[in-house]
Amino acid sequence: MPVTVLIVDVRSERSAALEQALLSAGFEVALRVDEREDLHALVELHQPDAVIIDADLPSRDTLEHLGQLGRRYPKPMIMLASEDAPDLVREAAGAGVSAYVVDHVMPAMVRTMVEVAITSFEAHRALKGELNRTQTTLVQRRSVDRAKALVMESRGLGEDAAYQYLRKTAMNRRLALHELADEMLKATRRTEGGCSGAGSSAGSGRH
Repeated sequence: MPVTVLIVDVRSERSAALEQALLSAGFEVALRVDEREDLHALVELHQPDAVIIDADLPSRDTLEHLGQLGRRYPKPMIMLASEDAPDLVREAAGAGVSAYVVDHVMPAMVRTMVEVAITSFEAHRALKGELNRTQTTLVQRRSVDRAKALVMESRGLGEDAAYQYLRKTAMNRRLALHELADEMLKATRRTEGGCSGAGSSAGSGRH
């Protein structure tokens, strides 16, 4: 199945040549659109595999729109520009642009350019997913450790015994260990909050 590309057209004369080069390289061009059109709706409708933005000097409005597009519909985005100003390159990267290419792209390089951008995007997304999973695991582990400390204190158990107690309770209730831990911590916070409120009321009633 051919890779589908959507071209955001700022320079029609060059974009026409780009479209032809993409077709010759075996890609499918979903559409050539003006940057002022509703990119969100068009990307949602056509579901391209990659987006190419053909611009002389991308404006900050263009980069802001691309950033919004990337957050809502993450896609490999390639920016073709005539200048390589460091600030623009950084802003483009911050907007989610996978590749920032300066000057004219030779037809023979089009396939490599798109494939490298897609590979880079997929690698970045995989790394981000792994980072999110690692962060989630750390948060869950901290919850279990706090719940284990509560059990050790309330039941006078050692660390291993407290962990086995949590594990057995979670299995009996058909919960993941971190789900049980979250429940226990929330219950403890509610109890502490109630005691604090009662103490404040009692204190305010004394003269």
